[in-house]
Amino acid sequence: MTSTLWFSAATVNELADSAYDRSLAGAIRAIDSNISTESGGVGVEQPYQLFKFFELTAQGAVYFNVSTDDGLVQIGDVLLPPTPALASGELRFHDETYLGQTIRIGALKRPLLASAPEGTQITIQVAETKGSRTTFRNELISRAILRDVLVIVALALLLAAGVYAAVKPLNRLREAIDKREPDDLTPVEVASLPLEVRPLVEAVNRLMQRNVEQAEQQRRFLDDASHQLRTPMAIMRTQIDVALHQSEIDDVRKTLKSSRDVLDRSVRTTNQLLTLARARTSHGYDTYPLDQISLEETIAETVRMLWSRIRSRRMDCVFEPPDIAVTVRANEGLLQEALMNILDNAVAYAPAGSLISIRLLVEADRAIIEVSDEGPGMSDQEIVHAGSRFRRGATKRSVDGSGLGLAIALTVARASGGTMSVRNRTDRNGLMVSISLPISKPAAR
Repeated sequence: MTSTLWFSAATVNELADSAYDRSLAGAIRAIDSNISTESGGVGVEQPYQLFKFFELTAQGAVYFNVSTDDGLVQIGDVLLPPTPALASGELRFHDETYLGQTIRIGALKRPLLASAPEGTQITIQVAETKGSRTTFRNELISRAILRDVLVIVALALLLAAGVYAAVKPLNRLREAIDKREPDDLTPVEVASLPLEVRPLVEAVNRLMQRNVEQAEQQRRFLDDASHQLRTPMAIMRTQIDVALHQSEIDDVRKTLKSSRDVLDRSVRTTNQLLTLARARTSHGYDTYPLDQISLEETIAETVRMLWSRIRSRRMDCVFEPPDIAVTVRANEGLLQEALMNILDNAVAYAPAGSLISIRLLVEADRAIIEVSDEGPGMSDQEIVHAGSRFRRGATKRSVDGSGLGLAIALTVARASGGTMSVRNRTDRNGLMVSISLPISKPAAR
């Protein structure tokens, strides 16, 4: 604000000086036109009417001086301060002090004779006191300052109104959020918000959506755990009570063996539930980071870990790798859990002495893992629901299981950016489970 007022005052001062200096210039030209050299000397016929009018306009005293540079001619107020370093043909204005007053002097220098430009020079000075000029300038400055103050006040009011209008939707947003229940994580409406605020609110909505998904995952895990572990724990408690009341050692051993079987199933179910929860958590987040892994080595390592279980049923397993090394971006631990669950299902449902086949194919930018067994396969209805939690095949109910194996494999495949499909074999009896993953970089073997 200070700089604006200073600029306005400086501008008004320049304009006032310019207006009054034109009056001085007119008086100088009038005197110049009345200078005569016809008599052999220098004569000046003063335009008294012009000076009277000029004095009325200036509202103060008016002085003039006509002199030559050789000092032979001095007409008028000879004590007027000289204009220093005035060049020939130059008209200049400057402030001086004369008789205790501040005056404004206008000076013109020219050759005395037009036919002798290099000869004697004559200087014409006209001066006026600065009373009217100062009054006029102060009036203009005060009006300019008043105008600037009013403009600044108006701008401040407009700015305040603009800020209020801009903040009003934010206040409504704050009130709406304050009125929400603690568990209300529905997205915030962004249509009525300013464009500048929408990206922030949309980011908050995405954060709340992630919180909703995490809360839903935790709820599912608790539901799954309570559903799967409540009955085995009750059975174990009952069997332990029975064992405590039995006196025959053989009966106690049989009861404890049955309890151990229930415990084994509970441990396996708990591990599968934890794996499923980890796979769900990693889907869309970086809780379990994805690394560049060799798909062939991961499959081979998984087969080695389950080899004893495969051989316990006199089964065999063959792995057909492709001609190129295949690298995918996935979490190796979760991918092994998925493959182990698929292979474990094949071992459990296929007949003893049968063959499990694993093929790794490369199609365009996808790596496809196919696990085939020689079991009874699945019905069309079961294939539709393959990957759902706690759904077991109806062809062999005697097989122990929790119905989580394919659900884990499907969740891990999605967490790695892939898909899973289940279908019956066409060449013979059996089931084929395929996992398709995006390839990071195929390389020549």
